Amino acid sequence: MAIQRMRRMLDDILVPVALGTLTTLVLAQLAMQMPRVRERVEAMARSRPVMAMQTGTPPGLQGATGSIILTADSAERAANVIVFRNGVSLGPFTTNEMQILVHAGDVISFRDATPQGPPVTLYVRDGSNDMLYPVTGETITLGGGTATASLEPVAFF
Repeated sequence: MAIQRMRRMLDDILVPVALGTLTTLVLAQLAMQMPRVRERVEAMARSRPVMAMQTGTPPGLQGATGSIILTADSAERAANVIVFRNGVSLGPFTTNEMQILVHAGDVISFRDATPQGPPVTLYVRDGSNDMLYPVTGETITLGGGTATASLEPVAFF
């Protein structure tokens, strides 16, 4: 009994609402077929401001800088590794550790002067807290036939 009463109430409410919605949609479509109505609606749409999507790097990140600390497993073998930032030489390792100032988009690369010599492994030991790449713990192995390698471009959160 209660189910029938509820069903009748839904029919009494939903059917008129559905018919009213359908009628409104049909009338709107018919009105848009009339040239004067269409011109007026389009003029109203042109007069409203357009929301534009912003592209590029957010202003707070354009000048983002940080530093990374590179550590070599052997200072002696790392002395043959030349470090580059964006293709500009920063020189070879003088100890088993090197700190480099980086900006967003910088690429750190390495060239082993003795690629056929014993391998040397370089570790990204530490980076700035807001640095996304290169990742702390990332490793690069040079020597043993490998002459060059690069880290991923520097990126910040």
